[in-house]
Amino acid sequence: MSNAFNNPGKLSESLKKRIIDYAHSVNFYGPDNVGRALRTGKSNAIGIIFNDTLSYVFTDSHDVQLMQGIAAKCDKEGVSLILIPLHNKQGPQISAINTAVDGYILNATHINDQIIVKALAKKVPVVTTDFRIPPHSSVSIDNRKAMHEICHHLLEKGHREFGIISFPSLQGRKGIKPLTVPVSGDNDVMITRVNACVETFHAGNINLNKCFLCETSHHEEFGEIAAKALLTRNPEITALICLSDRFAQGAANYCRKTGLTVPQDIAITGFDNIPRAGNEIALTTISQDPVKKGEVAAGLLLEGKPYIHYDLEFTLIIRGST
Repeated sequence: MSNAFNNPGKLSESLKKRIIDYAHSVNFYGPDNVGRALRTGKSNAIGIIFNDTLSYVFTDSHDVQLMQGIAAKCDKEGVSLILIPLHNKQGPQISAINTAVDGYILNATHINDQIIVKALAKKVPVVTTDFRIPPHSSVSIDNRKAMHEICHHLLEKGHREFGIISFPSLQGRKGIKPLTVPVSGDNDVMITRVNACVETFHAGNINLNKCFLCETSHHEEFGEIAAKALLTRNPEITALICLSDRFAQGAANYCRKTGLTVPQDIAITGFDNIPRAGNEIALTTISQDPVKKGEVAAGLLLEGKPYIHYDLEFTLIIRGST
């Protein structure tokens, strides 16, 4: 019976069919994968850990495309996926990390979260996306360089007072502060991008007391609320730098509702080049390939190669919003 399920090529079609028909008649549908994992030490599954709730990965355009890339590579290798959100409405999902997997892709940047800490402690292969945890392999664009390009573009357009709309530097953190206040936390991609803006503004002799950072949850609605808060704090802001296109769309919605014209009254930039409907904002943004990011990350994990960083290409796309 074992050959019929594990090595079907060794049997004739008629014999294989008789064996499988008999197995099904007694409610046996193949070897137990849990038992196989115990014998071989392999589960033929990888875990994907990400920052937000489970529904987020199916609604956020960047994450949908990232998962497409991961899934395509896993399909080729006959490997299953287990999705592990850091949180849902019931709170931390620490029990999910007990599922047997052969390794993890961390698309979650809050590296002090207990789920990530426990995943790293399991001593299985790990690949990170958008940030690095040596000696584990990683794949990302150069976030620092990307933000430098955005800021240089805005400075060349004559802007001198800025607002930044960002995901939280630490889980649950929200609010506004001037860019004179150092950013700290465990969200490496957020900290890298914001600090790159500060570096560029320092070099351009920008008064950071007039520039503000608003940390908030990642959604268009919160981008709109953040834009209102920033422009209330400093009505002289002429450019909103958004760390995602979703934030940028929310900021544009606020401007539209209040009669501010983009880019005449205020410029807006995004990040990720998410496809939008034709009548929405023509957004200046950073374009990267999340499908390729997913494919590369899955490939590095399945090959079990540590100490490798794959530098993904990116492009600053200048459109009408600036």
